[in-house]
Amino acid sequence: MKKDISYPLNTEFHVSIQWDSLEIGLVAERDPPPFLSATSYLLNSKSNDNKRPIIFFFNGGPGASSSPLHFSMGPFTRNKTDKTKPAFPLNPDSLIDTADLVFIDPIDTGFSRSNSDEAADKYLDINNDAEAVALFIRTWIKEYKREDAPIFITGQSYGGFRLGKLLPYLEEVTPAGLIMVSPMLDGSLSNYDQAFVSTLPAMTATAWRYGKSALDLPLERDVFDRAQEFAETEYLLALQKGDKLPQDEAEHIAQTLSKLTGLDKAAILSQNLRIDTQYFLENLLAKDNKLISRLNTAKAVVKKPPQREDRPDAANDPSLALGRSNVIAAPDIADYLKEKTGIEFEDDYRSLNLDANFGWNWSSGRAYSPTLSAIKPLRDYLTKHNKTQLLVFTGMRDLAVPAGTVEYILDHSGLPANQVDFQILEGGHSPYEETTQFPIFTNLIRELVRETTSDKTSQ
Repeated sequence: MKKDISYPLNTEFHVSIQWDSLEIGLVAERDPPPFLSATSYLLNSKSNDNKRPIIFFFNGGPGASSSPLHFSMGPFTRNKTDKTKPAFPLNPDSLIDTADLVFIDPIDTGFSRSNSDEAADKYLDINNDAEAVALFIRTWIKEYKREDAPIFITGQSYGGFRLGKLLPYLEEVTPAGLIMVSPMLDGSLSNYDQAFVSTLPAMTATAWRYGKSALDLPLERDVFDRAQEFAETEYLLALQKGDKLPQDEAEHIAQTLSKLTGLDKAAILSQNLRIDTQYFLENLLAKDNKLISRLNTAKAVVKKPPQREDRPDAANDPSLALGRSNVIAAPDIADYLKEKTGIEFEDDYRSLNLDANFGWNWSSGRAYSPTLSAIKPLRDYLTKHNKTQLLVFTGMRDLAVPAGTVEYILDHSGLPANQVDFQILEGGHSPYEETTQFPIFTNLIRELVRETTSDKTSQ
């Protein structure tokens, strides 16, 4: 790992890029070998540097870089719209005031590369990916001599799954806190009626925001809670009856669902009362020819033919803004990192790489398995390390990983309740991107760091 190249930003902190060659059971046949990269921000405080808290971040996908977290939590934000202002202005609300920050880009995202088909087959894989990220964290801590620092690890979306899976590989590193953002923890619910129970609150809140729900309540959270109450009682009982549900009850439930979601009663009955997420996204605003984003239902765009028919519907989500390519390059991020570190890479910074996603090894083959779960290693870890705290964020406007789904999983996983804090925010898959929710999000992280480190370090 190289860590000595850094660019002093000011008297308070500096930024550097680190990379670590990966050799987990693999002898690279090409030069350079596969490697992970990360961007670190270190505060040059006057004392106790080696004991200052550290927060590691990574996103999900698989195939997503850390850039959304990086330019929300880091010392600089990313301006992509106003050309009259700096491209990367200072972020006065950065978490750098609370901890040193390390943003990890997993293989084939950011500047991290597999560099060979063999390495891609090796690292685009659940277990090897988790082991590689854990190795990077352990190596970073050792290289910077931060063994005595309180450690926090943040994973978003699939990154939450990765976080659960990497815990057994941390070895001597014991995090003070684990932070999950809209985490994909267990795919098994997609096979059962609970999936439809869990998505109904988000659908109802979405319909209410667009004036399509019959619920007459003042606040989005009130709508979400009212729909959740119905979903977990009358709706759930109806679904559990399956084919034995009497027709009059089915008509009643369909009528209620229609009022809640704004969808046609007949269409709901045709789906056997189980509202498909993509159907909802495509049809709620169909009269306006608009498609709603799965990642943030507050966003809707004029519906157009997908840029590529061979991609799944979720990959054509308007929030992703993918064109014909499966890869979103971010030359502005590459320029920013070159300016701050002096390091120039031959290839662009990849903010999103769906080719990595489509090539992901989910099990013994390439297909996604809906039975995958990261709950057992998470439960085992928290049970063994009873001082490690888990903070979980979800967004009410997320239909990719609905808040109801995450809450149900957490409530049925045997996790030690005194170590888990679950928060539903008024946002989408990245709830911290909402202006009103960002201070709530960051202050809860600051509180977690403060409470778990108050007796160990002075900041």
